[in-house]
Amino acid sequence: MITTDRIEIPRIENLTSGYIETELSKMNIEPLRWAIVDVLENNYILSVSYEKIQ
Repeated sequence: MITTDRIEIPRIENLTSGYIETELSKMNIEPLRWAIVDVLENNYILSVSYEKIQ
């Protein structure tokens, strides 16, 4: 089943797509798509669509 969740990752100075994909990988998420939807003082908020294995 494909799901979309909001996920927080730590904010860094020099943001790259590689950093985001590495952080998602640490959470065992292989995204179909992701987008930054908010930037907080210490975190990025991502909207991530991925296949959820039950």
